[in-house]
Amino acid sequence: MKSIIPIALLAFLLSLNLNLSAWTSSNQGVSYTMDTLCLLSNDISYNSIDEMYEVDCNIVILENDTLKILPGETVKFFSYAIPYIVKRGIKIYGYLIAEGEADKKIHLGDPEATFATGSGDWWNGIEFYNTSQNGESILKYCTLRAVKHIDEFKETAIYCENASPIIDHCTFIYMATATESNGCSAVGIKGQSYPIISYCNFKNFFRGIAIWCNVYGFGQDTINYPSPLVYGCNVHSSVGGFYGWPCDYDIVVLYGGFLDNCYLGFWSYYADTTLGNPIDTIGDGICTTTSNNELQQKYYMVDGVVNPRGDTLLTDINEIEVEVLPTTTQYLTLNTNFPNPFSSNTTIEFGVKKPHANISLFIYDSKGNCIKKLIDNKKYQSGSHYVVWMGDNENSSPVPKGIYFYKLFSGDQMLVKKAIVVKS
Repeated sequence: MKSIIPIALLAFLLSLNLNLSAWTSSNQGVSYTMDTLCLLSNDISYNSIDEMYEVDCNIVILENDTLKILPGETVKFFSYAIPYIVKRGIKIYGYLIAEGEADKKIHLGDPEATFATGSGDWWNGIEFYNTSQNGESILKYCTLRAVKHIDEFKETAIYCENASPIIDHCTFIYMATATESNGCSAVGIKGQSYPIISYCNFKNFFRGIAIWCNVYGFGQDTINYPSPLVYGCNVHSSVGGFYGWPCDYDIVVLYGGFLDNCYLGFWSYYADTTLGNPIDTIGDGICTTTSNNELQQKYYMVDGVVNPRGDTLLTDINEIEVEVLPTTTQYLTLNTNFPNPFSSNTTIEFGVKKPHANISLFIYDSKGNCIKKLIDNKKYQSGSHYVVWMGDNENSSPVPKGIYFYKLFSGDQMLVKKAIVVKS
């Protein structure tokens, strides 16, 4: 992608977006930073006293463009309650790279906002549409604070519609809604969306839940529900559910998804571990896993729940992290295996975009252990290729049912997708 904006284009965009309630990118393959947007829009500025970017418009990134938010940056969106409820946010049709660091987190929303602060502190969140099917967009080490979308059907901090961004090491905090039923959610997922949500924290929600798949109603085809992988996340007891906060008798993960190594708390001293390992990983796409604690249900109709945790996960302190994030490459393509789920064998198709490339294709379990080397540093011509995995390990023994990852390598380039093994 281009990294420098021509002067003529800069002048054109300045005139095009002047005084509009939304700033829209050029759709010409441009990569923008927040500093760039300060030059392009009068509604986006940098407050050097508070050391934050202040946004008084919607930011729209079109299909061919990228918005990069850099480590340590804070982006505050303005909101107005009088005379109309107006909130600002980000819409992504292209790509978003908001990749912070452990000691340089990115703050999205007013960093001081709480339930007690005014309506001017709330913002619309981030919406992804028809993008990043291989994880090209990423939010890492981001804090999303005080999000309350104006659309009651999209009251989400991150909304994915036919989009699969990576959401890693993020914190969702202080979300609220006035809607008493079917309220807000940190991550709302619809359509052909398969994001990976890893090592995230969810806390302090009023009438809200952590993850809600198929957010437009309850009656759609369960075979085609979205299916995010949710790994190593903490859903704290302060996430009360749709009907009030604090509330210990309500769902916090609704429909779809595969939960592995997650903590789902209720009250201040107890976690929902009613489903053990392995649990209900039939993998037919029909969401049937439901917590069966006699007091409450913290997850309902998800694809599977394995390794539920009785305590919170503190990465780098009490557990070594597992890399479960896909990356993308300009030299390789990797298709979803078919059939998926499968019981006996599955076909993995991949494409090579340059001749004489050394290719490796390995199978990993959900803990990051390499269990099978389907292709090990073999040269391939450019074009389409496929390999069949028999659902076995290096010793040709059948693997247990569950979720697995297959990684395609070429030099320092890698693509990752997931496969579900079921047993008849």
